[in-house]
Amino acid sequence: MKKSVLFVVMCLAISTKGLAQWNFGVKAGVNYSTQHSPVSSVFDGSHRWGPQVGVMTSYTLSSSFELQGELLYARRGFKTDVYVDMNDSKAHDWNFSFHYLNLPVLAKYHPFGKIAYIEAGPQLGYLIDSSNKVKGVDLGDEAGLKPEYNKIDFGFVGGIGADLGDHFNVDVRYYHGLTHTQKDYDKGENRSLELSVGYWF
Repeated sequence: MKKSVLFVVMCLAISTKGLAQWNFGVKAGVNYSTQHSPVSSVFDGSHRWGPQVGVMTSYTLSSSFELQGELLYARRGFKTDVYVDMNDSKAHDWNFSFHYLNLPVLAKYHPFGKIAYIEAGPQLGYLIDSSNKVKGVDLGDEAGLKPEYNKIDFGFVGGIGADLGDHFNVDVRYYHGLTHTQKDYDKGENRSLELSVGYWF
């Protein structure tokens, strides 16, 4: 009986030690995004602010290295100027919004101990929905001016961050999209500067 109890305790200890290498948490923040088009200045627009929120997990490889994966909702977009009709004396904001589910997989390196870190890796995104509005009216619905977008977005993300105690962390990242967001001639590519705060359970 004592041997059985000892065996169970040892198994639990080994299991707990293994689980201690995994961390799970949530995060939220904002992104400052735009699209860059190598072939059209019309869709090479100004930046827009958008929210992002999701879950994250990390696996500790050593005292200096971690692997981190996340699943995030992010609203990206950009704006450009447009004249609605010939009588307009000034241009209106043409606001584009893109709703993505993003899956970044990052390698994290702690060069100065546990507090500060550098992170980089690929990111895969899936476009859930999109809109383009002028004066609150969605031109895709009203005028049939909704471009055909690619569902898949791929690029690389890199940044810096800091662990604030045992539970909180903050990071700043830059995302550089490599795939074209549109299927037609404009061929925009996503660009985004991101600031997030996370909480580890």
